[in-house]
Amino acid sequence: MQDNLLEYSWVATGVVLALLAVTILWRVYLHYSHKKSYQPGQLIKAQYDALNSLVQQKPVANKLEDICHLIESQIDGALCSVMLKRDNSNSLRAAAGPSLPRPFVSALQDLEIADGVGACGTAAALGQSVIVRDMRLDERFEAFLELIDEHNLVACWSHPIFHAREERVIGTFAVYFRSPKLPTTLDLEFLVRTRDLVALVIEQQELALQREKVEQHHKSLFAYNPQPVFTMDSDGRFISINRAGCELLKLHEHELIGQHYELAVVEEDRERTKEHFEEAKRGNAQSYEIKVADKLGHIYYLDITNTPIIIDGEVTGVHGIARDRTEQRKSEAQLKVLESGIEASVNGVVISDANKPGFPVTYINPAFTKLSGYSFDEMVGRSCRILQGKDSDRKTVHEIRKALHERRQVKTVIKNYRKDGSTFWNELLISPVKNRAGQVTHFVGLQSDITERINKEETLEFNATHDTLTNLPNRKALEKHLASALESEESAVYVLFIDLDGFKPVNDSLGHYLGDQVLIETADRLKNVVLGPNLLCRFGGDEFVAVIENASNKEQVAAFCQEILSVFEQPFQIEGKSVSLSTAIGVASNLAAFNHPMELIQRADVAMYEAKKRGGNSWLWYESKLDERLSFHVALRTQIQEALQHEQFELFYQPIMTAAGRIAGVEALIRWQHPERGYISPADFIPVAERTGQIVPISDWVLRQACRDLERLKPYGIGSMSVNFSPIQFYRDDFIEKVKSTLKRYEIQPGELTAEITENVLVHDTQRITELLEQLRELGLDVAIDDFGSGFASLRYLNSLPVNKLKIDRSFTENINENAQNAAITRGILKMVKDLHIQVVAEGVETEAEFAFLAEQGCDYMQGYLFCRPKPLDELLEWAERQQSLENEL
Repeated sequence: MQDNLLEYSWVATGVVLALLAVTILWRVYLHYSHKKSYQPGQLIKAQYDALNSLVQQKPVANKLEDICHLIESQIDGALCSVMLKRDNSNSLRAAAGPSLPRPFVSALQDLEIADGVGACGTAAALGQSVIVRDMRLDERFEAFLELIDEHNLVACWSHPIFHAREERVIGTFAVYFRSPKLPTTLDLEFLVRTRDLVALVIEQQELALQREKVEQHHKSLFAYNPQPVFTMDSDGRFISINRAGCELLKLHEHELIGQHYELAVVEEDRERTKEHFEEAKRGNAQSYEIKVADKLGHIYYLDITNTPIIIDGEVTGVHGIARDRTEQRKSEAQLKVLESGIEASVNGVVISDANKPGFPVTYINPAFTKLSGYSFDEMVGRSCRILQGKDSDRKTVHEIRKALHERRQVKTVIKNYRKDGSTFWNELLISPVKNRAGQVTHFVGLQSDITERINKEETLEFNATHDTLTNLPNRKALEKHLASALESEESAVYVLFIDLDGFKPVNDSLGHYLGDQVLIETADRLKNVVLGPNLLCRFGGDEFVAVIENASNKEQVAAFCQEILSVFEQPFQIEGKSVSLSTAIGVASNLAAFNHPMELIQRADVAMYEAKKRGGNSWLWYESKLDERLSFHVALRTQIQEALQHEQFELFYQPIMTAAGRIAGVEALIRWQHPERGYISPADFIPVAERTGQIVPISDWVLRQACRDLERLKPYGIGSMSVNFSPIQFYRDDFIEKVKSTLKRYEIQPGELTAEITENVLVHDTQRITELLEQLRELGLDVAIDDFGSGFASLRYLNSLPVNKLKIDRSFTENINENAQNAAITRGILKMVKDLHIQVVAEGVETEAEFAFLAEQGCDYMQGYLFCRPKPLDELLEWAERQQSLENEL
């Protein structure tokens, strides 16, 4: 449609030029027709050729030559030329000169426009006609004399050519003669009018060039537009469509021209598209979105702009431009899903501007509001520094700021503050967001409240290094601190081993709970004396250790010890009961040579025991003469390790008998046959092993060996094995797993194994011990309290602990038939546990009278020398075989 309009404009311009030329030529013809010197026939022919040249689409050079021929045909001897001004240059070029010699025309190329430069250069410069009768006599042709002589040219009449619409010189129109000659008035008039015709030709050329540029411009806008562009007639059929439109629909142009637009529009959008199309036909531009389908059925989202095509005030069609929004719509859909996900996320999300001071917040999700207490309006425009406070780690804050300024990711944990001032531990991940140019525009922060996890970790970490009852550092923390304190050989370090005098009787009489309260208050009193940088820890039971680092001499240490003794001068008030205690303190220091930090604790321990021997409520320095006991402990510890490595331990077994005199089971008892010293009593090495921790591998070996030997005992009717468990084992994290693994390995069935525990297992942390005992019961083990009544345990534990057996200590069974007090206690125990369904084993039965009394009182089982002494396995099997023979004979 646009091409048709341009073509129509061009034709109209040509017609106007032709009419103007006809007018000029007709006036020339009328003027010269009565002159004899001009031939009317020749003039008419020349006029026809000129008019025909103007109307036809001939090159401008040919049109100018036709005009030159017209002049030459009417003026005798005339040789005509047309010179045009070069663009962006002050010179002329020869555009036409059909009758002039070729070398002459070539020599006039790039003729300077200036006054005095020949006729044409002067005419163009002055804008006036220059008439020269004889160029040889005119100084303005001095530079051209050789040229005009060579070609026998004499006269020259040059006229400036002015732009048809603008008062500016665009060239010259000149005629040459081979003899001197001046124009007549008629000649001049004829030349001036012909010159105007030349101006019209030049304007025609300019219009043609302009038209061509306009055509190329519109063609480029249409054909090379990256967006689909099309035109439709008033019925909605495609008149034209560009390459982008064809590629979108995957159809060739010839497949679309003449087709209705509904060919591409999906059915659901056709009615709405029609409404917009009809509105555009009414002269109103339209913008709307529709979906179209290509040849393969792929759907595209398009933004359509329709404008009416109006010619002579009438809408003849509709022009259309389409923009493909498919990817944008997909991105918007994905963005909506992403936004919904962020909104629903349980983690706090915050987005901040990376290019503004302080990185102000631009977005937060609801989870962030819940996490921090700040609403969207309260956070937007503010920096996340608002979450930091006095307890926020400065190093972490610096790390975050450094990462932000370096435009890189950072992951860290920091203590932040909510709006209400409360704190929370924030696990923070900040990542930079880049645009397509690779520039960081925003930061996205992902925030998680890990306060509960941190608290648990801190609790676990605290419990790993602290005593759960007193909250004092434990033995593990002591070892680490002492090793660190002793790194400097120049500083004096003193170790105080503090043990309560008479705590066990108090604990036995008051019970476990009140005994714990005494230990808690003891710790509080000692903390008021042992201040930083010194360390106070609970070593175990009623033992405490202080590491003193700020004392410069022994006198200060002595004053320290005296102050500790004084804190026990005031009785403890525990739930209305008054308890008086004292303490014994052993002191050792690094002033004497030592090999290992724990040696100082051992030395202080030795000194403390010596202080107890001397009556307690005192303190004592470690002295070299006390090395004997220490050496004994050290040597024994080494020998115990060797015994483990060389399998010097063995198990003896003592039968447990029923009241009817039958074997009910056996108790495994460890023995150590030293290669040089012979058998060493358990009373000698077990306490040392418990203090050194060696009791754990010893106890593990006992359990494995007992389970292994049980298979050999079963054929003799012995299907139950009792094994002693050390209190130390209960404080090991892998205790239950080790027992479970051993039971599985040896295929021990429920009821075949009894775990015997001493009363001191229950001294501390009864709840945890109860849980562990319940786990042993779940594994199928029976649980028995050994040496019941000899320690602090009371009958109330039988109601709260998962115990199904107890063993009465031999101190109550000895002479029970004669000792009325022992008899009363034992009868009381037997009567009560019967109602609790707890089985009783009486230990230390050595006489028939003791056996008869216990049997009469209903005691379930008995154990002692009366029946059999502890024996090695093979000897016990021989004894069991004899017992079976005797039973069979009966």
